[in-house]
Amino acid sequence: MAGMGGETDQGSDGDAQEKDTADPEGCAPEDDTGEAAEPAEDLAPTRLPALAVVLAFLVPPVGAVLGHTAVRRTYWRRGLSRLAIAAGWTMTALSASGLLLYLHYRDEVARVEALEAAEEQAQEEMRQAIAESPSYGLVDEDFCQALTEVAEISPPTEFVTSQEQISGTMIEGYETLAGTDTPNAQVYGDYAHYLVSFTDHEVNEHVARAEELQQAVNDDVLACLPLVDETLE
Repeated sequence: MAGMGGETDQGSDGDAQEKDTADPEGCAPEDDTGEAAEPAEDLAPTRLPALAVVLAFLVPPVGAVLGHTAVRRTYWRRGLSRLAIAAGWTMTALSASGLLLYLHYRDEVARVEALEAAEEQAQEEMRQAIAESPSYGLVDEDFCQALTEVAEISPPTEFVTSQEQISGTMIEGYETLAGTDTPNAQVYGDYAHYLVSFTDHEVNEHVARAEELQQAVNDDVLACLPLVDETLE
């Protein structure tokens, strides 16, 4: 009887082993990566990979993330899912680069527009100053040329501070300006006489003559600018 019982137990063990071999559902199959495969219901055909590809071009980050999700949850059309991942992240990078280029372009356009506006404002202010000059429209090219020549032979400070700075050419230049029909002709004539008798004047008169000459030169230089640059007319 004991022998029969042992044979019965051995028979039961053999049947169990055969059942395990014949029915492998007790353990999950592995995929080509060695990991356990998803349940059978996730292996069914799905539109998720195709949707991921479409979104990869419309909304790149969403398409890439959806592609990752499709690879994890289904093995149906995995190549399409991987395409969605690659396309999604590539389009994301291109979009980011395009955005940076666009922002840089806008900054450059804004900078150029600001410079143009500042230049136009400066020119407008210069035109207004020229129009307010008492000599505007009353000087010609010959006068402006003579004024330039006098400025070139004048001291660096534009004002005479010693007898050694005075030359005959300088006096002749101011006499030439005094002979023109301009509003400041008298100022230049008085300054020419002042230079001839430079040592006979007091300090206060030196200052007064210098200020008077400076104002005359400023007015006449403004009046000469439109003859040099037509945009300031």
